[in-house]
Amino acid sequence: MAEPTFLALFLFPEEDRDPFSIRLPVISDRPAEMLRASTTFEGVRAVDVFRLADASSWPEAAAYLYQETVPGTVRDDASVEQVLTPDD
Repeated sequence: MAEPTFLALFLFPEEDRDPFSIRLPVISDRPAEMLRASTTFEGVRAVDVFRLADASSWPEAAAYLYQETVPGTVRDDASVEQVLTPDD
């Protein structure tokens, strides 16, 4: 049987970047509070941080709003890391 997935919608408050979506595995009975996506910033590896904005369609989909870009990498060199409960 195929692993269940959901559609993660990545939204930006400013319209200088286009929204995008990808399918991610469902890892819990609730959506992750934060997604960390690999990116580059000024030529170095970085992470775009997105916070859960709308889970009304969970487990089919969840929307995440861009918060910031920080230096670093995601765990296990994945393209997107799901964080159920962030430690901020």
